[in-house]
Amino acid sequence: MSRVFTTLMVSAAALFFCTFSFAHSEIMVSDAKVRQFLPASTSSVAYLSLMNHGDSERVLQRVDIESIGRVEIHTHEMQDGMMKMRKLDQLTLQPNATQVFQSGGLHLMLFEPEQVLNVGEDLKMTLYFADGDRVFTQAKVFSLMDEMPSSEGGHKHHHN
Repeated sequence: MSRVFTTLMVSAAALFFCTFSFAHSEIMVSDAKVRQFLPASTSSVAYLSLMNHGDSERVLQRVDIESIGRVEIHTHEMQDGMMKMRKLDQLTLQPNATQVFQSGGLHLMLFEPEQVLNVGEDLKMTLYFADGDRVFTQAKVFSLMDEMPSSEGGHKHHHN
């Protein structure tokens, strides 16, 4: 009986330490998605939510997405009475705060697709931080139509 107990305890300890070592990051990513490139378009966008559950600032330096040649962090700012998009070299995440990457605000610009992205497929996304930490997640490919507000909760704009 004690041999079985010892084996169980060793297995539980191994499981705990393996789980702990993979969950060391205080950064959590959710709702990562990549908009499918429109025909003949050389750029697209990606959105996500980044939560810093730590007690210190974290600096996001770079994002890589599978099958995408170049990814840039961008923001929209009011400048001379007009909204302008600006590339950021890095993004500081405040402690215990969430940054939402969304349309009309902070977002990822995608360039140089290496293949056609199909709606519904998952792409590996890697976030690189200044302290050497890397966070991996999956980003789901969606279509421009998925981004349009639904008639249930929002409204659609009709252009002639």
